[in-house]
Amino acid sequence: MNIGALERRSGVGRHALRYYEQLGLITAQRQANNYRSYSEQTVADLAFIQSAQGVGFSLAEIGDILTARRGNTINCAQGAALVANKMAEIQTKISALQATYVFLEGERAKLEASAIALGLTLA
Repeated sequence: MNIGALERRSGVGRHALRYYEQLGLITAQRQANNYRSYSEQTVADLAFIQSAQGVGFSLAEIGDILTARRGNTINCAQGAALVANKMAEIQTKISALQATYVFLEGERAKLEASAIALGLTLA
């Protein structure tokens, strides 16, 4: 399929498709007219890329995973370790966001108390 068809099927724009190709995340065969031609596997790879990005994997990490999958050099234990590492990263981010939220909540409470003391109405 050509790049336009892949764009429609995957929902990924052609600039991103070219960028993914440049990074080696997807591959295209060149036709005689030098147009790119993509396989059905590319559609599946793009679905994986979008899903992996959605849960926080970087394009570099996704590239490593795709390379391992294509070479059949990753096993379930390694996959579980990758997921566990990503979960730990996410938990660290959650903890940092919760601490920020608690801080902001305290600041808001102080400001509201000051506004009430000054006789201002709260929005």
